[in-house]
Amino acid sequence: MEKNPAQVILERTAQFFNTLMNGSQDYTPDASGTPAAPQKMMEAKLKDGTVVEVTDMNVGGVVTIAGTPAPVGEHELEDGTKIVLADNGVIAEIIMPQAPAEPAMPPMEDMSAKFAAFESATNEKFAAYENKFAEYEVKLSQANKVIQGLMDISKLLVEAPQGKPDSAVPVSNNFAAVTVEDPKEKWEKLSKQLCS
Repeated sequence: MEKNPAQVILERTAQFFNTLMNGSQDYTPDASGTPAAPQKMMEAKLKDGTVVEVTDMNVGGVVTIAGTPAPVGEHELEDGTKIVLADNGVIAEIIMPQAPAEPAMPPMEDMSAKFAAFESATNEKFAAYENKFAEYEVKLSQANKVIQGLMDISKLLVEAPQGKPDSAVPVSNNFAAVTVEDPKEKWEKLSKQLCS
């Protein structure tokens, strides 16, 4: 049964309005007069989890929610993209998300101040070691004097007679006369040197 022209026009008009209400504004009948297939909708999610249908994610595309045009205003998608909608859910503007800012680098430390502090501390330690070394040199010099004095005393004790010579024993000396210092006087001299 062939449809009359009024029925064909009515069906096309209903299809046109149905397509308009579902978000597609492209109603172009082909050469035979039958409307073109409706545009394929892609789905996206808003940040709050609402599922929306989009004809084209560009300015001029249409956004619908469950078949009705999305409300006018700015809406944010899950990926951070913001779309600004005009009447009938038409995309008027797309605002891409900004790349996250790179973390700020911590401020560089003033290494010259640290180096100066290190150098100062090192110089103080070296000065302290030099002072100690000078003290040890003085002590070593004193110790050398004491050791030399002890050696002189030891020599004196070894060379000094242990007792009075026996008067009955004749002493003959074939050596030239040598003045021998009195051990007591020598001892006093050494003691004064050590104590000074």
